[in-house]
Amino acid sequence: MPKLDGLSIHIALLLLITLLARPAAAQQASTAAETQQNIDYQLTLSTERSREGYFVVAIDQAPQTKMVLQQSASADFSSVTAEFDWFGDFTEMTLTGFSDGEYYFRLKSVAGVSSNVVQLRVEHYSQWQAYSLFFIGFLLFSVLVVTLITLHVRTRRQEVA
Repeated sequence: MPKLDGLSIHIALLLLITLLARPAAAQQASTAAETQQNIDYQLTLSTERSREGYFVVAIDQAPQTKMVLQQSASADFSSVTAEFDWFGDFTEMTLTGFSDGEYYFRLKSVAGVSSNVVQLRVEHYSQWQAYSLFFIGFLLFSVLVVTLITLHVRTRRQEVA
């Protein structure tokens, strides 16, 4: 039987950690003062080259105001091709569905706060690689199903005999 003292200490620490978590609604007035100082966010990508068309964009700190992730085809952002609202106080965002090409991203807010510009190159796998991997997976799945059915039938026959 576990010691009740140790168990109660672990439960108390878990509750303390849970209570100290900072939800988005609990931001104090001090965060408004921080945003007026024109904080620059450090934007990073999970990869510089994506083979699948999806990736993760991360910032170094939780946003304090409404932020928009801007996408462009050029590094100078002469034309913004898409904008994605940064949701809540999350520090990561996953973007999917990108076709082959080069993309540039930056973070902007209404208050003029901005981030660095990051570059991403999307180069999907060739069709022969994608189809060969699909058919190898299909073949392995078929072998597994046939093996399971065969072993099930053998077991049933042995039980009857």
